[in-house]
Amino acid sequence: MKKILFAIAILIMALALTQCSKRDNPVDAEPEHGFFWTLYFESNAIRGDVMEDYWFRNILVYTPPGYDGADTSGPGYPVLYLLHGYGGTHTYFKGLYDLGDVMDNLIGSGEIEPMIVVTPNATNNLGGSFYTNSPEIGGQSYAGRMQDFITDEVVHIVDSVFNTIPDRAHRGIAGHSMGGYGAVKLAMLRSDLFGSAASMSGPVAFWGTNPTSPDFDGILELLPYMYQENGFNPLDTVITGDTAAFYGIMPGSGKRITNMMFAMGSAFSPHDPAITDTSYAHYFNTGLFNGHIDLPFGVDGQIDSTTWNMWRANDVVTLFAHPLYQFGAVFDSTALYVDCGENDDLALNHQAEVFAQVAGAAIDEFEIYQGVPNLYPASHTGLINERLKKVVKFHD
Repeated sequence: MKKILFAIAILIMALALTQCSKRDNPVDAEPEHGFFWTLYFESNAIRGDVMEDYWFRNILVYTPPGYDGADTSGPGYPVLYLLHGYGGTHTYFKGLYDLGDVMDNLIGSGEIEPMIVVTPNATNNLGGSFYTNSPEIGGQSYAGRMQDFITDEVVHIVDSVFNTIPDRAHRGIAGHSMGGYGAVKLAMLRSDLFGSAASMSGPVAFWGTNPTSPDFDGILELLPYMYQENGFNPLDTVITGDTAAFYGIMPGSGKRITNMMFAMGSAFSPHDPAITDTSYAHYFNTGLFNGHIDLPFGVDGQIDSTTWNMWRANDVVTLFAHPLYQFGAVFDSTALYVDCGENDDLALNHQAEVFAQVAGAAIDEFEIYQGVPNLYPASHTGLINERLKKVVKFHD
């Protein structure tokens, strides 16, 4: 609470100084640009996790031109929560995709009403939390309660500090890549908070059937690339019986897929040291922490159903079609946008198509981007600025 009050005090002082500046120079026009505020707070959802992630976190908040936080008599502003991708932090959209210019231009042209945009830092020591409450090991969440970090802490702080309209009808959630996955997942699990959701190039189908790609194998399509990054060949292991290469699979510099898979493992399937079977356990060292996670395949390259089911339990398609909870029904009253580039280098366009097949009419806007050949390829990170404009207008 002290941390929140401290952030509020700083915000009020800054606003007061802004108002003084206006009075000293009455010829100043209304600002043409919005403003970015950085809040810093202590997260109870992260503090004490087994991976020893840093629990003091930043939230970057864009407020539109003309925003006056000291004026609480007005109607308030809608809020869009924008979740970063794997390897990113709170500066992801501002630094890489010109969030400030995107918002200023859309508001200035009258294409959208003024809104607040919030980009929290939800990374972990393995580069990404997947916005999931990681399983507990010894009574503590392994990689943090990152769903609760967003839904219970960040939303509460933003509504406490800024002049928001604090209801689901005026609160949306969106993201890119890992953040797109998180946006759709959190919209389902916390439908009381968000009235709209959008995924840009998100891993929204870990498994399923894709009629346009009969060989579709979901997130498991990435395993051969992971094997290659680590010099692991399942056939060699079966023939020689030498498992060193298998247990030598671990994160490292230049291992894009491996690093991401270990982050998913920390979120979905950390290895419990109380379990003596270490057949699927893999060691990692972040430089700050030594740990083990279970990966969903064995020394022969075959899928381990126990671990794989832990991953599937966190899959958007699985949650959407859950026979008991029927989370997909949420989108009867929650607007949903999904896109992906046709040349996504993680093959997430296939996942988007599978999710679209399952979700059907629940998706209000769906697009597989074509890109411009040899100029602007529709890759995993291609055309994000243009797609971000569509997402913001969708939430308007």
